[in-house]
Amino acid sequence: MEIVTSRDVCILCREILRLINRKISDHSSRVGYILYRMLQCEDKHEDFELAEYALLGMLHDIGAFKVDADTDVLKFDMTDVMPHSIYGSLFMKYLSPLGDERSKVIMYHHIDYKQIADVNFEYKDIANYLNLANLVDIYNNSGVRFDFNRLSNYVGTKFSKQAFDLCAQAQVKYELFDKLKNGRYRDELDEVFSNIMLSDGEKNKFVEMLMYISGFRDEYNVINTVTTTCVAMEIAERINESLSDEEMSTLYYASILHDIGMLSVPLEIIEAPRKLTPEEYARMKQHVEVADTLLRGRVNDVVADAILAHHERGDGSGYPNHKDSANMNMIAKILQVADTVTGLTCQRAYHPSKPKDAVIQILTDEVDHNRFHRGVVMTFINSYDDIMEVVARRAKEITANWSTLNKQYELVQRSLMKKPVQK
Repeated sequence: MEIVTSRDVCILCREILRLINRKISDHSSRVGYILYRMLQCEDKHEDFELAEYALLGMLHDIGAFKVDADTDVLKFDMTDVMPHSIYGSLFMKYLSPLGDERSKVIMYHHIDYKQIADVNFEYKDIANYLNLANLVDIYNNSGVRFDFNRLSNYVGTKFSKQAFDLCAQAQVKYELFDKLKNGRYRDELDEVFSNIMLSDGEKNKFVEMLMYISGFRDEYNVINTVTTTCVAMEIAERINESLSDEEMSTLYYASILHDIGMLSVPLEIIEAPRKLTPEEYARMKQHVEVADTLLRGRVNDVVADAILAHHERGDGSGYPNHKDSANMNMIAKILQVADTVTGLTCQRAYHPSKPKDAVIQILTDEVDHNRFHRGVVMTFINSYDDIMEVVARRAKEITANWSTLNKQYELVQRSLMKKPVQK
């Protein structure tokens, strides 16, 4: 059973970024499509390579979701361009399967051709094509009549003649600007991703990257997701009703993605230092159905079902569908307990973590009211210290990853701001 296809991994990356900032995500998708059509005209790449470059193009502004998440696309892509380019490159280097060299394309995608022409970098042509594709989309969506031919004035300085010629050919051959305007590029881009070939390890890496993406808006999301995933997997390894390898993989994916719908909930609700109003609580609860809409048909149904049920309860008192214990499998029951443990033990500025005795008492009460599976809860309670030690260790690793990424960002940014691109 394939949990998620390579194509759907790419689409999930786009759709989850779209929850954070739709304008940046749509701009990035259009740029990925333009780059893809330009490279098609070059006629020297295999279909899977074209798909990989389209994905790279679609993720080229990923740093903007962290560094410039609240700014206008025109502003961050035309003025102070380096911060998001640097952060995005490092993010993809450390947290995606793309590797160091291809991640540098993101670093260099705002560097003019005249500066990068003599740089010893394998993908410098791709970076320059991406630079032009980026400009084309910005000008084409500026609200002012766009004359592509006027960009010829920048050939040899801002971008190469080859880049300009490829874009001109793509416009004629593929009706580029018409498709960007009427939205037909979206379906074509989704079809392009059918040609991408990711190993199981690469797909896992991309799905884990989605967890880090959720931290762009709220860094607590990352620790929360890590906690839920660790608790769920540790319970699954210890419980008497052993899960198959396939079920373990399903639980892992469901744990990583279970709260992705929270990206649709306003931060003022998530961070409210008080009891939510009925309207706010109803809005909070919608995150489950948002996740289902996003994931259904893009991940295996068993994963989607577990995520949809992670706030259900055995007595039917949960949401959104008031399922009872008889209508939920063990994967869902483990995820429910793991998510609750996360809510009880993860500290936020307005919500201190609860001590062990309080956590155990709350979980026991839930079991006594038939809301949680007794075996799942007792497995957790009996191994409480060992499981929470795993959580603490993994949370420390995640914090170290963020720290390394941020330190590298500061170092590279300072270095590039002080001197021109090195030959």
